[in-house]
Amino acid sequence: MTADLGAYFHLMNANGAARVYREAVRRGVLDALAANAVTVDELAKTTNAAPRPLLLLLQVLEALGLAQRDGDRWSATILARALAGGGYRNLGDEYWDHLSKLLDTDKPIVAMDHVAQSEQLYVKQVSALAWMLRPAAQRFAQTVTLPANARILDLGAGSALWSLSLAAANRGASVTAVDWPAVLEIAKQSAQAIGLGEQLTAIAGDFHKVELPAESFDLAIVANVTHLESVDGNRDLFRKACAALKPGGRIAVIDILGGDASGDLNRTLYALGLALRTERGHVYSRAELEAMLTAEGFGAFEMTVFDVVPHAVGMLLASTLSDR
Repeated sequence: MTADLGAYFHLMNANGAARVYREAVRRGVLDALAANAVTVDELAKTTNAAPRPLLLLLQVLEALGLAQRDGDRWSATILARALAGGGYRNLGDEYWDHLSKLLDTDKPIVAMDHVAQSEQLYVKQVSALAWMLRPAAQRFAQTVTLPANARILDLGAGSALWSLSLAAANRGASVTAVDWPAVLEIAKQSAQAIGLGEQLTAIAGDFHKVELPAESFDLAIVANVTHLESVDGNRDLFRKACAALKPGGRIAVIDILGGDASGDLNRTLYALGLALRTERGHVYSRAELEAMLTAEGFGAFEMTVFDVVPHAVGMLLASTLSDR
């Protein structure tokens, strides 16, 4: 009974919060709060709203972390300002509006896992992804130890959040990032911003096809990638990583993984969201990833679920086998 009631309140509150947020966007409340600190009466005139219900709406926005008050004046939080200027303000509605058609046809609205579309689509998302996954990347950097002057290979690097976070904690380390040319420009900017521009080498192109030096790296990172690849595609990527690693080198596969019940809703929504925007996207289990890695010369697996938001991201760490 208690669990059912808790689930009901969770669902009801999620629905109410979403309605409040969208009305605040539609009516211009968040824009007005981002422009100036205002009283309720001033905001009511700007947004053509009645003061009493507007105050109640502001209190909900405050509980959601979108509005803050100082005395009788209200303003937008850092989160609300970030949403105002970014592509995530609509919370993915362009995908979720396609859900009914997906259920009818099993066809996504876009195919982000296709080579022809991936560069154009991901260059718009990597900065936002870096913001959303930064706590997990910081936990990753605290978890993985490296030898002195380690060489890190980041396959499908995006903003290079994961590899640069690790290099920042190991200042002698260097990073080789592999991704599309336009995406790597963001990685270069990220490295410069934290003083690691000289430690970053970029290799532009399809990570299945670029040439990599053999037995040259201490750690390969495959982060936020496996869910976009088929089993054969992942095995090819793992095989490529294995050949590029030094004997005894390791691979860190980071993606949406189970293990923390508080992340179950995020994980399942993510899996459904993949179906909305990819043709072959799939959230792989630990067992599935281990089977693919084993087939390509890895073993000695260690699993870590990062205990930070969104509580659904984890790492499978593996080592190259001596008889590869």
